[in-house]
Amino acid sequence: MDQSIVGILFGLIEKACFAIVIFYLLFHTQYFRKMLSGKINAVNQIVLAIVFGLFAIYGTYSGVQTSGAIANIRNLGPMMAGFVGGPWVGLGAGLIGGVHRYFMGGFTAIPCALGTILSGLIAGIILVLLKGKIGIWKPALFAFLMESLDMTMLLVMAQPFDKALTLVKIIAIPMILADTIGIAIFAYMLKQTFRGKDSGSGLA
Repeated sequence: MDQSIVGILFGLIEKACFAIVIFYLLFHTQYFRKMLSGKINAVNQIVLAIVFGLFAIYGTYSGVQTSGAIANIRNLGPMMAGFVGGPWVGLGAGLIGGVHRYFMGGFTAIPCALGTILSGLIAGIILVLLKGKIGIWKPALFAFLMESLDMTMLLVMAQPFDKALTLVKIIAIPMILADTIGIAIFAYMLKQTFRGKDSGSGLA
């Protein structure tokens, strides 16, 4: 692996870990513990969607710039939202992060925005299909596959192709690995935080 790619990877992991620590502290507050330990209602879903959507925006702005490209952890927020609150929470967070990314413009605006929206929605659907029993490695596998799909969409949808290919060569490995590691750490954190609670909200 190229040294510059290694540098980008560690930069993204650092950003992800910082945000996850914030979520760890947040989820230890009485409000969030009460919310996530019971049935998540409509108000809770809106709150979670906004919180994770803001994290998606953070993921965009905290990206690592390199050779005219920006490697980021934007999709991590919506994925976490989906695995915590289900399809509607994941979709809400994805829309916040995706629409924000779209209006930033650029030749990758559409595939990047679409990838962010799909990340949250599909994670939430997986949560429902697995009845909340997602563990740690399933979210990690999903993040790996979702980010790989995201890179494929960039190649297929972004024009010109040669520019998209150059971009993917730079950001693919760091973004795929950073999101995979980030979601695994997040899933482990939730499992430890809510151990013994059958919340039905992806914390099993």
